[in-house]
Amino acid sequence: MLRITHGQMTSLIMLTLIVQIYVYAPAVLSEHVGQHLWLPLLLATIAAVALMKMMLYIAEQFPDKSFPAVLQYLFGKFLGAFVGGCYFLYFFVLFIIHVQMIVTTFKVLFLPTTPMISILLLVLMLCLYCSLLGIEVLARASNMVLILLIFTLTFLALSVFPEINLPYYQPVLPSQAKGFAYSTIVAFASYGQVFLVATLFPFVNYKNEKRKHRKIFAGVFFAFLLTSLVIVEEVGVFSPFELQRLQYPTVELITMIQMGEFMERMEIFLVTIWAGAILLVSGIFFSVSVKTLKHTLNRNKNGKILDFFLIIVGFICIVTLLPDTSSLFLFIFDQWVYWCLLFQAIFPILIFLTFFIRVKVRNHAAN
Repeated sequence: MLRITHGQMTSLIMLTLIVQIYVYAPAVLSEHVGQHLWLPLLLATIAAVALMKMMLYIAEQFPDKSFPAVLQYLFGKFLGAFVGGCYFLYFFVLFIIHVQMIVTTFKVLFLPTTPMISILLLVLMLCLYCSLLGIEVLARASNMVLILLIFTLTFLALSVFPEINLPYYQPVLPSQAKGFAYSTIVAFASYGQVFLVATLFPFVNYKNEKRKHRKIFAGVFFAFLLTSLVIVEEVGVFSPFELQRLQYPTVELITMIQMGEFMERMEIFLVTIWAGAILLVSGIFFSVSVKTLKHTLNRNKNGKILDFFLIIVGFICIVTLLPDTSSLFLFIFDQWVYWCLLFQAIFPILIFLTFFIRVKVRNHAAN
């Protein structure tokens, strides 16, 4: 099996973190906490860093085991397989969300007369191709895509900075706690995807590389900082009340960039870069979900039948359950953000406690 570097693993994780949260979440956060959305973002960042540190530590104790194999070691074969199956569903739903996000965005903004199924089939075929290439190839491709997206978001943040109205941030500190719990859950649903490190670490060439915790955490923290900066700037540009009414606030932010005749519609160029990034992220989540299911079922052969079958399942789920932007929006913010607590908080804590107890028992038996 080909291996990836710590840097490539970091690129994959960073890429998943900087493609989603600023698409729909700013309007929801502003609706619940107004101009104080910086606080839920900060709390979600702290929780996500703790989650990543915990899962990275556990993954490093089993460098030659896949994530489902670690679960079966900790919980036993049956219960471990059940938890592994749950995480397959977690990654598969993330794949569906990202696919439909790119499909509905392009349908609404740029291709209103094109049948959604045509766009959906194209995106699903590209995700299937990503799965056939493998995590190792995706890791290499993620470096360039990540650089382009970071440049795009940085350019956006610097370009609209002069448009910020500081009075929109007043008062800086909240006077009540209403809405902060839900807003933190919304932000953590995106930032908590750092859990991906548990499934990616087994692909790292740990034998020939030194541990690079500082670089990994620095990269992830930079992703948190950059996306949070874009969201906070949207409050200062649009005001908390106007931000609540915008379906695609970041696209509206991009339209404020004026470059004259040199680039008449800057949003098309920048959104295209974002589309390439989220397409790769969709492929990453699909590849991880397939790998997780195969390892859970102890199917280590390179057969591709399962990949094709899951693409068909994804197509059916999207067409029947999430056919448009409204249904996707309601699913994410009425249901999915709460399910993420199970996969990004409750399960990880149980995994860590089980690991801690097993280590204590093993050390006691050795003595």
